[in-house]
This record gives sequence, structure tokens and C-alpha cells, in this order.
Amino acid sequence: MTPETDGNSLVERVKGKAKGLAGSVLGDDHLQHEGELHEEKADALDDAERLSARAEQDAAEAEQAQRQHEIETERRRLEQEESAARREERIEQEAAAEKARAEAAADRREDAVEAQTEAERKAAEREELDATRQRAEERAEAEALEAEAQRAREQAEVLDQATTPTTER
Repeated sequence: MTPETDGNSLVERVKGKAKGLAGSVLGDDHLQHEGELHEEKADALDDAERLSARAEQDAAEAEQAQRQHEIETERRRLEQEESAARREERIEQEAAAEKARAEAAADRREDAVEAQTEAERKAAEREELDATRQRAEERAEAEALEAEAQRAREQAEVLDQATTPTTER
């Protein structure tokens, strides 16, 4: 800017008043008009300064709003990540609990199968022992019957000899 148009509204206003007053005193319409133009320029510079200040304020507010939006967006993203992490942890805990329940159920089934197998083995041993005892009793009974039969045969032979005449012998 040149010294005449340095952008200072106070200078322009003073110039405008001085030229307007000089134009009035001297009766110079052109000088008076030039004074009005300087005052309009001062008004325009004041408006420009106000608008510039307002623009800077709006820009600062927009920047602040943008930062707030970015902060809020980041906060929501972090909350979502945290929520996702909690969900994932809960899912992992549920999976671990389900795995533990399944393993416990499998262990219980295995224990039940082992207990059933053991019970069946003991029952088979008892049946085998009972069968062995029964066979021993039957063998003893058969031997007793065989002995009794032998005694009966011997007694029959004795009786047969006693009843048979001596000549046939």
C-alpha cells in the first residue's frame, strides 16, 4: 500500500474530514467529494477489519469445531475398540468356559464308562466265581453220585454173587 492508501481507517477518516472541511471552506466540491470518498474508504476499511476479525473468529471457531469433531470421532473410535475388545474378551471367556464344561462333561462320561466297565468286570468275575463254585459243587455231587453208583454196583455184584449158585461161578 502506498502512504495514501496504507489501510489505516483512522488516517483515511482524518484525511476525509480535513479534505471535506477544506472543500467546504474553499467551496471546492471536488475536494469535498474526495473527503467523502476518504471517509467511505475509512468505513470500508473498518468494515473490512470487522469482517476480517469475524472471518478469523469464524475460522478459529471452525477449527475448534473441527478439533472437537476429531476428538469426538477419536473418542467414539476408542469406545468402539474398547467395546469390541470387551466383547472379544467375553467371547473368549465364554469359549473357555464352554470348553471347560465340555471337558468336564467328557471327563464325567469317561469316568462313568470306566465305572461301568469296572462294575461289569466285577460282575463277570463274580459270575465266573459263582460258575466255578457251581461246577465244583456239581463235580463234587457227580463224584458223590459216581461213588454211590460204584458202591451200588459193588453191592449189586456182591448180591449177585450171593444169589448165584456156586457152580456157576
